[in-house]
Amino acid sequence: MGTDIPNRCIINLTEKELDQHIYRIMSEDYVISLFAKRENVLSQIHNWKDKFENFQLKLGGILNGEPFEYGFQDDFVGQCWTRENLSEAMWGIYANDPQYRFLRIRSTPRKLINALVQEHPKMPQDTCFIGKVLYKREKDLKAHVHNGGTLNLDVESFAKSLLLKRRSFKHESEVRLIYSGESKNYDEKGLYRYTVDPHQMITQIMADPNRDRTTWLADKEKLRKTTGYVGEIKRSKMYDPPEWAAPTFHG
Repeated sequence: MGTDIPNRCIINLTEKELDQHIYRIMSEDYVISLFAKRENVLSQIHNWKDKFENFQLKLGGILNGEPFEYGFQDDFVGQCWTRENLSEAMWGIYANDPQYRFLRIRSTPRKLINALVQEHPKMPQDTCFIGKVLYKREKDLKAHVHNGGTLNLDVESFAKSLLLKRRSFKHESEVRLIYSGESKNYDEKGLYRYTVDPHQMITQIMADPNRDRTTWLADKEKLRKTTGYVGEIKRSKMYDPPEWAAPTFHG
């Protein structure tokens, strides 16, 4: 994957950070579908849980005394990843039902943006973005929207606004993959699918910590056969009891 990535596609990430691990927790069925269909799925921002998202595009503005809306506010889709690899909170948020099976996939920002740019090689600097979320006070977010009274319609500036979030979400340590296309090309659920090679994009699969440890080896083999993935497949030991020897006391 030797795609040249325009600088404008990279936001708030250093060259070193482009190759650091990032993680995404998903339903096991979704991960299997990713391998079977070789499609990554991005979602319109209004589908995201935090309704404060997309605040700039949803607010619109007032120009020369006349209110207006951004006609392209539904054109942005995205996918959220985290830089946290040992966070119980992330498992608790995204794999909180022990009756269902979840998987955490691992990648890097470079691999994600490479795959998106490969699928959109024409003017990717205006459509494809990967960036680290910055966590701000609400007053700073408000100042960003007003921008000193200057209206900026550059697509990169709107992508940057989608990388701003309130400080109460700082524990998520997010990296976001963002695409600016046309809403007419998304399905009725606001989902956008594009072709990827999951074997190139994913560098590890980890099963959720609620999984039955006694059946893990069989589950692992089934998962490998279903996905065809030859890389590392592990099970989270987040909720395992300690494997310590009993302490010795002297009376």
